[in-house]
Amino acid sequence: MSSMNKNNYSRDLQSSRTPPVWQMVLATVLGVGIGLGAMQGLHYLGFGPKKAVQRVASGKLAEKPKPQSPLDMVNVWPRLESRMNVLLLGVDSNGRDTERFTGCRSDTIILASLDPETKKVALVSIPRDSRVRIADARHSVEKINAAHALGGPELTVKTVSEDFGVPIDHYMVIDTHGLKKLFETLGPVEVLVEKPMHYKDRAGRLNIALEPGINKLDATRLEEYVRFRHDPRGDIGRIERQQWFLRQVKKKLEEPQVLLKLPELCKLASEYVRTDLEPADMLRLAGFCKDLKTNQIQTATLPGEPTTINGGSYWVPSPDTAALVLHRLAGAPLSVSVIATNTGANIHAVHNSDITEENTVTVASYSNDLVNSECAQASSSKPLSVIIRYPRGHEDTAKNLEAKLNEQGYNVRWRQRAELSECQHELVIQTSFRADDELTEKLKKSVNELETYPVNVSPESRASSDFVVVVTPDTKIAAPPPKEENLEAQKDTGNKDSKASSPLGANGA
Repeated sequence: MSSMNKNNYSRDLQSSRTPPVWQMVLATVLGVGIGLGAMQGLHYLGFGPKKAVQRVASGKLAEKPKPQSPLDMVNVWPRLESRMNVLLLGVDSNGRDTERFTGCRSDTIILASLDPETKKVALVSIPRDSRVRIADARHSVEKINAAHALGGPELTVKTVSEDFGVPIDHYMVIDTHGLKKLFETLGPVEVLVEKPMHYKDRAGRLNIALEPGINKLDATRLEEYVRFRHDPRGDIGRIERQQWFLRQVKKKLEEPQVLLKLPELCKLASEYVRTDLEPADMLRLAGFCKDLKTNQIQTATLPGEPTTINGGSYWVPSPDTAALVLHRLAGAPLSVSVIATNTGANIHAVHNSDITEENTVTVASYSNDLVNSECAQASSSKPLSVIIRYPRGHEDTAKNLEAKLNEQGYNVRWRQRAELSECQHELVIQTSFRADDELTEKLKKSVNELETYPVNVSPESRASSDFVVVVTPDTKIAAPPPKEENLEAQKDTGNKDSKASSPLGANGA
């Protein structure tokens, strides 16, 4: 996707025996919904009110098992043994007197993939305007957010799974009215507002007036922050803010007083969440995230570009890069042809009455060859390349980072001075096809200051560099020591290594 298109559219609370609240409220870490659902798992262990989350099982609510004593919470977290993909959906009900989860579009769609092997969580945001083939008998072509209005979460899961070739184990739907209620209960949250946000929308009942910097936002202003999209990047900018918001709010959920609010939070879960997760699954999710750090949460937005088709605005997924993102972050088979067949500007609706041998869904003649060939360059001896993005006035930080990367054999293509709003969060961005997790870890270990940086996956064919490293006004990167000091340090290390490698030890000479 071109840069022009991007610019136009993108304490434990009591003791070690009691899990931190943010594990029980994984909502904000994994798209809000999982956390509220995890509370339902705790409810089955004797916590919270009697009313249960709307858990779907063969169309009926399952009977509750006998509650256990809170003392039984010790060491009861079951382990997540294999990758679990959960589709998180945010819906906005159509009015006070309507059924909360019926006939409404899913304006937030996040595929959360939890992988115990890598100990990471991936959040892949799917733009709501993505042009796809809805997975029903009519083969209708719509924006992907229409799937929930047409057939609820089940049809959305089927559509995402079939159109993108990605396995989905469970779903969780949260009514966005519940978000405001959640933060009314939790209290104000400190959030870094990236830039001035001023926008009035009478139809959407929004009157946004936020200033850049660290702000303590109440429930109303938090809702405004995550819903704001009145900027050149439109919905893509909103998606990125949501992803950062999920990371920033973790501190709020670690506050000890939040524990006292568990009954209220469980009640919110019962009212505003619908899921097919079993209580044991919810607890596996919570247990998996017990020690999760924010730099273990990877984010991505489904690659593509904005397009106008018959007067309507759509997000057209890029088959090659979308397949690579879903393969690496969600464990999906590399399915370029599947994505090309079921999404994009050239697909068409085929109704039942029209289906003949000559008029069916045409399989796109795409293959995985481009992705495989570009990924094969990972074994190339060509040095990895980096672009350093920094805010005006912080050239010294960028120069220090460049010097350290050069020492480690990286090719710093250039230092890119950017607007402050683009440099508010420290970040490592994977931009080439060959920039995988292994090479990312190598990059981080090369410069210690990068170790805690979160990772965003945004591959592009023929990218200008393998990585973009974003530094902020608060980033501290010391200049590397002078070369003379480096030589002395290398000599000392060499002497120590030679002594240690001697079979007779330090006195073996």
